[in-house]
Amino acid sequence: MEVVGLDEARLPEFQALYTDFFVELREKQGWKVAKEAYRREAENYFKRGDTIFLALEGGRAVGFVRLSSREGCFWVEEIYVRPEFRGKGIGRALVERAEEEVLKHDNSLYLFVLPQDKDAIAFWKRLGYDVVNTVELVKYLTGAPRDGNFLTIEILGEGFRIFEWKGRSFTDEERRFMDLLREFYKAGGTKEEFLELVSRALEGWLE
Repeated sequence: MEVVGLDEARLPEFQALYTDFFVELREKQGWKVAKEAYRREAENYFKRGDTIFLALEGGRAVGFVRLSSREGCFWVEEIYVRPEFRGKGIGRALVERAEEEVLKHDNSLYLFVLPQDKDAIAFWKRLGYDVVNTVELVKYLTGAPRDGNFLTIEILGEGFRIFEWKGRSFTDEERRFMDLLREFYKAGGTKEEFLELVSRALEGWLE
């Protein structure tokens, strides 16, 4: 396996991988897929000069990572390895090559991961990445359904909703916790009450 920079000759392979990335993601989310739009996006990213690396196995492109620079920082925009090649260190090799490139200019590399994507979060944490900062907010302006297949999580007692993905697996205890959280906030529970309950439980455990 080798990791190489994308050139024009391999652009069609990158377009296919980029499309497959979004097909897999949108299927989990239950959204429609516009394959041709993703092929155009992939071409536009290459033409504008984004840093893109391909992982080759037997001369065939089986994965990619795309980097961008914005707001004074370097970002991993997408990383993808074909399902049949996962678990072989290809994702790690792509990340290491990306980090090597970023170190020529900066000492940090950022990315977004959806909270539903437990596998991705575990992958990045294994590679030494920490969770920082971002909470995404939305207001539906056109009467879009506000009550669908949502799960409830919390950050410092503040309740947040996340979309439930198709096929996304949570442990029984994770499910139980999210179900209880949803019922807690639905019944009028407050951030202060939640923090008091958790703090008391933790104090009891520590004693």
